[in-house]
Amino acid sequence: MSTPKTLVLTRPEQSADQLLDQIRETLGRDVPVVRSPIMKITATGDWPDLTGADVIIATSAHAIHGPLDGRPVLCVGARTAEAARQAGGDVRHCALDAMSLLAWMEIQPDPGFVLYLRGTHVATDIPDALAKRSIKARSVQTYQQEDLPLTDAARTVLEGERPSILPLFSPRSARLVGQAVDRVGADVHVIAISSAVAEVWRAETGGPCEVVSSPTGAAMADRIIAACDTDLA
Repeated sequence: MSTPKTLVLTRPEQSADQLLDQIRETLGRDVPVVRSPIMKITATGDWPDLTGADVIIATSAHAIHGPLDGRPVLCVGARTAEAARQAGGDVRHCALDAMSLLAWMEIQPDPGFVLYLRGTHVATDIPDALAKRSIKARSVQTYQQEDLPLTDAARTVLEGERPSILPLFSPRSARLVGQAVDRVGADVHVIAISSAVAEVWRAETGGPCEVVSSPTGAAMADRIIAACDTDLA
């Protein structure tokens, strides 16, 4: 039997819990894990007044922590869509990523005024991209991402020689983790949700990075489970 791989989870606590539960349930066993959230997610201020918004866009479930009052919602990711439904939104479209959402909107009728619910840091400036398509939009920050230091335990695993798995779900997390390590161990299996994430990791560390077949949480979970499952070989 090969040496069990240590899973290094840098997602916020709730997201890490959901992922770990799925991995354990599918494998039918526990896995060695080191938790080191690289960002802390908190809601910001009062929930915005949605008056005047014809369509809501949300690219993260973290953005939705108030009522959507039946408004049409365009989402990125299944978790975001589920959060929108639970908040009373009418989910009209769920895209794999922000660029796919923008491409879909290009071939749709004018949606009217768009309100984008976002965090402190975003990879794509959606209102700016929509303005170039003659669609009126503005953004409102509904959550913030506070950077957290990589723990000593996580750094020891990622810089060490024992086999480990590092999933990366955003360019920002790839950058923060990449900047926090002095070197990456030879047996660290890095799995990125998109090529954009992988590019940041390679730029920061020079190390290899696998990209999953589609930019979804489900694809990431499947690939992590497959990587963990090789422990039994």
